[in-house]
Amino acid sequence: MLRNLFLDQEKRLKEHFKPGVQGIDLQLQDRVMKISRSEFFQFSPFWIKSNERALYPVTWVRTNSVSHPLRHNPEKNTLLYKRYIYEIDKTIAFRVIDPDKDLTVFSQWHNSKRVSVYWELEGSIDQHRKYIEKNLDDPHLIPVIMEIDSEPAGYFEFYWVKEDRLGPYYDSDDYDRGFHFLIGNRKFLGIKNTDAVLKCVVHYLFLDDPRTLKVMAEPRWDNQKVLQYVDSFPVWRRIKVFDFPHKRAVLLECTRERLFAGEHL
Repeated sequence: MLRNLFLDQEKRLKEHFKPGVQGIDLQLQDRVMKISRSEFFQFSPFWIKSNERALYPVTWVRTNSVSHPLRHNPEKNTLLYKRYIYEIDKTIAFRVIDPDKDLTVFSQWHNSKRVSVYWELEGSIDQHRKYIEKNLDDPHLIPVIMEIDSEPAGYFEFYWVKEDRLGPYYDSDDYDRGFHFLIGNRKFLGIKNTDAVLKCVVHYLFLDDPRTLKVMAEPRWDNQKVLQYVDSFPVWRRIKVFDFPHKRAVLLECTRERLFAGEHL
């Protein structure tokens, strides 16, 4: 019943829950139902745009001697998430990258000095196609194009931490998620856009699988723009500074409870 109620009231609820609005009372035939902001933003059919994934029974497999659940990733060009953001008056969407559609802009972004200083993926079109195809074939990672108002704006890699290189550096759980990102289109830079984008990222990752309780990040320790942002957003915590073989990084943690219990979305 609750699911049908939410679906029937989608337009009204989305119009009602503007920034700062905490709840709504819905008059039913026999009672009044109170819906909180937290409940509204946790209702995945409003935001997850691919076919709603049933929870697969868990089958454990091993990757590089690490035991983890078997992953089931979407096909290329699948629309994953879409949401209108009142604060910036723009719609943000994530879809799985399609090399036939996105290769040119992906290559342009990675060959720009602003991006390559952190990603170190300068190269030819052919090299970038191989990189994308390798990621599409990697079951622990979803390579994603972010669009803002239907225009390509950035590239993201959403990954399962347990079998990722990050997994051994803390006590990781089976459904922890992580991400790397770049905003390639300069017109969408700026703190307001970045804030909206990163809130959508953690929103999507928690809704994609309800067993995910933590989203982790590991930016370079000297990436001050990212670190200043996370220090201003109270859902994130700095856990520690640590050394990968290729970089010194800061381990960051966002929990499901901190995100949904506050007024952050």
